[in-house]
Amino acid sequence: MNSTRAIILRFTNESAHAAIEQLMEQVSFEFSASIGDKKCEYSKVSSENQPWFNSSDIRGGHYESLDLNQLLPLDEELIDAMRSTEAVFMNLVTRLEHARKFTFDERKRMYYLHLRVWNDFIEKNRINVAIFGIMPHEIPDYVIYGLCKVKKIPTLILHSTTLEDCAFLVEDWEESAVQVKDRYQELQSQEAQVTLDEYFENYYQEQVNPQGKKPITFKRPNAVQRAAKGGFIRSIPTLFSFKAWARRIKKFKAELYRNKLARIYDSFAVEPDYSQKFIYVPLHFQPECSTCPMAGAYDNQKLVVELLSSCAPDGVMLYVKEHPRQHEKGIAYRNEAYYQDLAKLKNVRFVKIDTSSFELREHCSAVVTGTGTAGFEALFREKPVMMFGHRFYQYAPGVFQIRTEEDCKNAMSAIFERGEKPELKKVRLYLKAIQDTCVRAAVCDWHRKQASNLSHEANTKAISEALVKRMQSARV
Repeated sequence: MNSTRAIILRFTNESAHAAIEQLMEQVSFEFSASIGDKKCEYSKVSSENQPWFNSSDIRGGHYESLDLNQLLPLDEELIDAMRSTEAVFMNLVTRLEHARKFTFDERKRMYYLHLRVWNDFIEKNRINVAIFGIMPHEIPDYVIYGLCKVKKIPTLILHSTTLEDCAFLVEDWEESAVQVKDRYQELQSQEAQVTLDEYFENYYQEQVNPQGKKPITFKRPNAVQRAAKGGFIRSIPTLFSFKAWARRIKKFKAELYRNKLARIYDSFAVEPDYSQKFIYVPLHFQPECSTCPMAGAYDNQKLVVELLSSCAPDGVMLYVKEHPRQHEKGIAYRNEAYYQDLAKLKNVRFVKIDTSSFELREHCSAVVTGTGTAGFEALFREKPVMMFGHRFYQYAPGVFQIRTEEDCKNAMSAIFERGEKPELKKVRLYLKAIQDTCVRAAVCDWHRKQASNLSHEANTKAISEALVKRMQSARV
């Protein structure tokens, strides 16, 4: 790639931005459009060649000074090629439904607007690479990702994991971190002694413990903290806004409905019987990128439970546990029929929300997840995992990746007839492969602020070196 013309998305924290600056010192950039919550200018590119898009504005399709007459039209060939992106996009809009619902027609209109804007932008500005600081799951980001795939433009995604300061540079979210698979195979052939550095050794020791370390959780500001940051002052003008009060009323109604859903779930929930065979199914909180896009069609977790119910051997129960945050905060992807229909399945039981996840994992025959940390951590307890999505541990020993009914039946046979489960020494070897291939950095804002122990310099260096290496390779 002689002259780089890029779209750079979500590299907004201090060290991530500095990493792009370092990248530009070694890779020639002629053009660098950026998307983020703040404008980050790069010294190696002229100001007229680095347009910035405010993510909060364009998320809902608000493009400043947009003139539809100047945009390239859409044709059937492109629309058909982007069908899979369109399907994901229609679900992604749910992320905007904080205080209102978006109809099918509104979602369609929004999709075609984003598609037209970014197809025009990519073509006219001759974009030849897109660099993502987080898995593309925001509305414009995913359209850009889809267009790049159709146009065979390289995409580089720095996707964080739930391990501290551990990310993977991936080019396709469905293939995920193929470098881990390749390194794992190398280590298996070498039969080398597995030596982990201090962080990964500590992580391993924590996870083999039945009450292992809990995964990274993000602290969200409460009402008092928001007020301390000026939220109350900024809200004063909205006290005289009809639109703002309409939103408040909708939020209040949504909260009433959430309480109703929680009561329905609780009415079906039982204490687990650990004396019988069961599969543990911890549901994901939604909407999140862990299911949309990363679980594909299984973004609808009801489909997962229904497939499992159909394929599970006689006498094996499915213990389904709602995500605590969904139970307390969320209504997206859930309704009354969601719980009622699953409760009718003969081998499905909801478990009480305060049931220990550690206990469920310890007593189960297998763990089921889209892409969740519960699956990864189960491997260290020698529990097989049925994975309905795409993530860095999809190639790990003991993971059965489920795409079809046949996959599900084969996994059930392996687990319950042949007794297959991950061997701890192989799981440790896979952790070594992770250590050898990951980017030791926190790229996105959430991880950098709340789950990083690296200095600014170390974080910057790790990100820039990973990008330089990949962009100078033959693949990009």
